[in-house]
Amino acid sequence: MRDIETVAETFRTARGFDSSPLYRQLLTVVANDEALLGLAARTRHGQQPTFALFGAVHYLLLRGAPDALAEYYPSVVGDSARPFDRNTGRAFMRFCDAYSAQITSILGTRLVQTNHVQRAVVLRLGLALLRQVTSAPVCVVEVGCSAGLNLRADRYAFTVGSAAFGDPTSPVHIQVEVPDAGLLPDLDQLPDVADVVGIDLAPPDIADDDDRAWLRALVWPENSHQAAQLQAAMEVVAADPPRVRGGNAIEVGPKVAATLPPGLPRLVVHTATRIHVPAEDRPAFDAAVASFGVHGPMLHLALEDDQRTAPSGRPGVGLTATDAAGSRTIAVADGHLAWLEPLPEMNDMVTGRGRRPGRRGRG
Repeated sequence: MRDIETVAETFRTARGFDSSPLYRQLLTVVANDEALLGLAARTRHGQQPTFALFGAVHYLLLRGAPDALAEYYPSVVGDSARPFDRNTGRAFMRFCDAYSAQITSILGTRLVQTNHVQRAVVLRLGLALLRQVTSAPVCVVEVGCSAGLNLRADRYAFTVGSAAFGDPTSPVHIQVEVPDAGLLPDLDQLPDVADVVGIDLAPPDIADDDDRAWLRALVWPENSHQAAQLQAAMEVVAADPPRVRGGNAIEVGPKVAATLPPGLPRLVVHTATRIHVPAEDRPAFDAAVASFGVHGPMLHLALEDDQRTAPSGRPGVGLTATDAAGSRTIAVADGHLAWLEPLPEMNDMVTGRGRRPGRRGRG
């Protein structure tokens, strides 16, 4: 069980809940209530107690737990949901007390595996960047892939800035606001893909109703578009699941890396994954990711660098790229990829052989 004061500080300082007015208010409620903090402290080691507790409560409400708290959740009651008021905090406290055993069980067995489908644009961006420097087929790896939804980025439609890419007939449509798309590579020009594999500590089973319900519960109550996007992506992936290896990336990452065709470029991606790795294990996690570059040139994209400021002044998350040139931030984005602001460093790509591309982009 975690230290209560550490958990309280996590709720007090939590960022990134801009699209959920309900959760923004409940963060303060939990931070100031000893019983709620004690419950949140039962979250599995390494997992973020904010996401875990809110997800557990949401899961129970979506599964039909009868309680007045549901009146505040648009995901449960739709447009008739009540705005946060002086009774909401008390309703949340009562619910957590009444369902403490079920919540404790969820916190002890489930992982935070949001894997918002919107983040699939990171994978497509990585492929486009690699296409600028190599014509070879590429191996794609996602660490912390959850159910592998983002590994099927080739099956989705994208509108990035004002340009459309991908499969226009796809039921999954990802739209990303980009103020300066001229800094992006051509997202229509992608390399052939030689292999696709995901790694996750405990991959959800898309065929399992409870696993699907848990993924749905991790989408915030107000975010109906994300929920619909998730549902559509689960249907696409259920029809043709990618290869996903279960286990701790620290242990299985080097083993998976050894199965990839030697010499071929590798795109390794993780988004909002490292934050859920226990702090003491992060150096080993980083080493496991680096192992994918042992037998072939690697581009590593990570949407993990919190508390960055975009050129527009918006707070966001840094998208870092690591290749033969080293590591640098190539964009700042909303944590759920509703917007992305590329930086000039986006074009500073080299391969393992030191080739540097000319600048390209779409106006």
